Amino acid sequence: MARKLTVLEVLLIVFIIIILALDILLLLLVLENPSDRPVCPEIPESERIDCAPGQVVTEAVCRWQHKCCWKPGSDADVPTCFFPRNWGFTAQLKRLSSPSLFGYDIVDTLFTAEYQTANRFHFKITDFNNMRYEVPHENIQLFNETVDTSNLSYHIEVTHIPFSIKIMRTSNKRVLLDTSIGPLLFAQQYLQLSFRLPSANVYGLGEHVHQQYRHNMTWKTWPIFTRDATPTEGMNNLYGAHTFFLCLEDTSGSSFGVFLLNSNAMEVTLQPAPAITYRTTGGILDFYVFLGNTPEQVVQEYLELVGRPFLPSYWSLGFQLSRRNYGGINGLKEVVARNRAAGIPYDVQYSDIDYMDGKKDFTIDEEAFPGLSNFIKDLHSNGMKYVIAVNPGISNNSDYLPYVNGTKKRVWILDDNGFVTGQGYPGWTVFPDYSNPICTEWWTEEFSEFHKTLEFDGVWIVSCYSR
Repeated sequence: MARKLTVLEVLLIVFIIIILALDILLLLLVLENPSDRPVCPEIPESERIDCAPGQVVTEAVCRWQHKCCWKPGSDADVPTCFFPRNWGFTAQLKRLSSPSLFGYDIVDTLFTAEYQTANRFHFKITDFNNMRYEVPHENIQLFNETVDTSNLSYHIEVTHIPFSIKIMRTSNKRVLLDTSIGPLLFAQQYLQLSFRLPSANVYGLGEHVHQQYRHNMTWKTWPIFTRDATPTEGMNNLYGAHTFFLCLEDTSGSSFGVFLLNSNAMEVTLQPAPAITYRTTGGILDFYVFLGNTPEQVVQEYLELVGRPFLPSYWSLGFQLSRRNYGGINGLKEVVARNRAAGIPYDVQYSDIDYMDGKKDFTIDEEAFPGLSNFIKDLHSNGMKYVIAVNPGISNNSDYLPYVNGTKKRVWILDDNGFVTGQGYPGWTVFPDYSNPICTEWWTEEFSEFHKTLEFDGVWIVSCYSR
């Protein structure tokens, strides 16, 4: 008759089974496809691309969840968790075992490239199977003729596994941009691409405040998502968003510029390799590269694409005065009189949103600013101009005529639930869809009608934000 096992013997057998299972698992990890394991050579600190931007991760999460490399840096700014060398896509691009930071990765992407002019190269990366939002190209000046590829100032090399692209200057074979320094990441709400640069002489990427025009390349990250902020040292996200940078290659003046056509919230990281990393929360990666023998030529190439500034009215170049809360019409009159009495050059007076009734566009607070129209006539009689602030956010009050008119024309931005609403200066607001020609018509009509009441000379379109 067989003897029953003791509790201790049962536990010993279970322990042995667990050990065998772990050995089998370890064997499977060893025998798995090598491309699934991170390759972590001695990557110089200056060339590390952060694998967990904005996150605090453990070594285990870095290595096994993100499939990235782990090694503490010499200071806190150097990424500890960074991308290995065997990540990427093939170009149609197919996602391999590249690290997934936030999930919802897009497996199949499409890389397309155009030799647009002798000094301009265009490439973009999109979702192969689904349409994604792209910034409309109605203001982008595209080429109108076939480019002679034998006369290009640049040369392109594409590596397929893993995907990377090099853009080189034809005259001296200098590599201007090289994406092999980091991975291409393309997820539903997270896109990333890095470029190795030929020099650390990087300018642009506004609008921010820093001490010099030339960027600091020691692990600086600059968000690009505009908001109403007073210019302050080190402050991010001011009034403008300029996703363009210029790199001065050497002392000869040879330069190139890069423009990302994307309207989503994004950030740009600069590091000492030197290299630059773009991260954005949506849209596509739509890049234009411009080459020139001087920085001025690069800027000319850039403006040829996006359009040149218009020639402003002569008076708009004069001395101007603006602030919020002058204290109503009497405070405004006092400021004008005081400046005239002091003989201070004075060409233009502004009114911020406090002149409005309830901070609503195309209205006047008749209690705080009675006789504002006559005040403007006095400015004009003294050779001065008057500019008013206007917000793009429109109060969705059903008694508010501009909202009623815009609703009839259906000019507001829509989502799956109807008109998009948010909190702005007047409270709950809707937002004009300026890509809609009917919206432009409505916007012009509202200004024309309001000008019959208030003879302003210019308009300052200020930010209107959700809280």
